[in-house]
Amino acid sequence: MTGVDRNNRDNVRRNLQDAGFLRRSWYRLLRFGFRLLYNEMAWTYDLVSWLVSLGQWREWQLTAIPYLKGGRILEVAHGPGHLLIELSRRGYDVFGLELSAYMGRQARRNLNRSEKSVPLTRGDVRALPYASESIESVLSTFPAEFIVDSSA
Repeated sequence: MTGVDRNNRDNVRRNLQDAGFLRRSWYRLLRFGFRLLYNEMAWTYDLVSWLVSLGQWREWQLTAIPYLKGGRILEVAHGPGHLLIELSRRGYDVFGLELSAYMGRQARRNLNRSEKSVPLTRGDVRALPYASESIESVLSTFPAEFIVDSSA
């Protein structure tokens, strides 16, 4: 192997390492942004979801309803609770599970305004606080990290 070939190989290896660093940095930044959005900045969630979906987010959520089986529905990661309210209006026996206390407060506020009573639980989907036969459908409309976590 010549010195030029070795230099090219080393440059390629460095570029691949740099690409890995950039990819990892990008994912860290995204995770940080989502942590802020679901926690300290939860009050901005409706505006952010409206902006990134060009005003379609709530309509997109409703497209999940025809796929529900039974009447006892658990919405996981319910966010500000808009779908919980709609499901309750449609007569479903709905429950909410949310890890973020900030989002739980947003949901409780929106439920109070709508005069709907929906039980909300703060918890992690990987340790459901419900009896195994008590829920007929589980719904989550946002691709949060737990969706791809094999331990969930």
